[in-house]
Amino acid sequence: MGIIGEKEFIDRLKTFSEKSFKPGERKNLEELDSHDYRYLESGEFCTNLHIHTSHSDGTMNIDELLECAQKTAKNNPNFLIAITDHDTIEGDKEVVEKINKYKDVNICLGLEISTIGINFPKQTKPCQIHLLVYGIDPYEENLNRYLLNKKNLKLNLAKETIEKLNIALPGYNFNIEEASKCHIMIKKGQDEVAHPLKKYTSGKIILNHYLPNAEFSYDLPIKKFKYLFKNTTEPYFKNYKKALEMYIGQDLPPIPENIENKINIAKEIYMKAHPSIGKMLEPFSSFEETVEFVSNLKSGVMSIAHPARSKAYCPEFYTYLFEHFKKYGKDKALLYEGYYQSYEGNYFQKWQPIIDETAKKFNLIKTGGLDSHGKDIVTRCPYS
Repeated sequence: MGIIGEKEFIDRLKTFSEKSFKPGERKNLEELDSHDYRYLESGEFCTNLHIHTSHSDGTMNIDELLECAQKTAKNNPNFLIAITDHDTIEGDKEVVEKINKYKDVNICLGLEISTIGINFPKQTKPCQIHLLVYGIDPYEENLNRYLLNKKNLKLNLAKETIEKLNIALPGYNFNIEEASKCHIMIKKGQDEVAHPLKKYTSGKIILNHYLPNAEFSYDLPIKKFKYLFKNTTEPYFKNYKKALEMYIGQDLPPIPENIENKINIAKEIYMKAHPSIGKMLEPFSSFEETVEFVSNLKSGVMSIAHPARSKAYCPEFYTYLFEHFKKYGKDKALLYEGYYQSYEGNYFQKWQPIIDETAKKFNLIKTGGLDSHGKDIVTRCPYS
């Protein structure tokens, strides 16, 4: 019981099956958290290795996380969790300080590092790849220095980009607090800059045009109708208009050309705050360089998080991904998140057999998690 180190973590992984990572069978592939919880009830579901707290974009604080884990452990004493906040280990440090009060909890200290891949063959645009690291020492100086530097650089980039948006598009009063309503990590210097600013500028410009005196914030239609923005080729702002129409329950006139022009002006600005092929911006973490960095830490093993979410641009993509992972991560590149429970729809189901087959060629161990963001450790519930 207590904090599970790197070696014990790996040993435990070898005893897990697919049911160990699933609270139950999902009734609807399009709907997250639609499990029937049969494996939770039988005790076969015994681990969640992907949990976020309020230190990044989750809603649980550390006390709530540990209390929830303690409660779960009463029914299943071997239940294992991992804390994997985005680009921060402050929650891990808090766990170290408080774990003695929670005698029944099994927890592995970790994090999820946001990286960008730009060095794969045949690439036409950057690829988001998230790296899970398990069994870390949250007080290791190199790791703390690395994360603090990236956080400060990314936060400054976000603020500078918002300043440029206000100069180019006066009158909107863009600010980082509002931007964080749809992507809280932007004001914490974590994960992305361009992606949340796409949501923010598109939403605010469209909402301001149609409902300048709206009594609700731009982010609410995004959160309520999240599925509209999934697996679509439509520009984000057009999907936002659909979400807004559904939110208010009425059709709106077509988007005027001058409003579309403003959205495109914003896009030109925020896209300069994102790496491109052949150009990695300093605030961001290159996939290969990050994997190599982690491989040189005193403790910690690596997993590719939700690989199907790094959408393949060619059939060989996962060969390239795992090949680079092993090349730069060496004996620390051990795992991939194959039993991931937070994919929506058929796209991810189609790619999973290809991912599994490719991972076997590189002897990667299959792990899983719920990518929990809510108030418990058996669901994902991103907006609860």
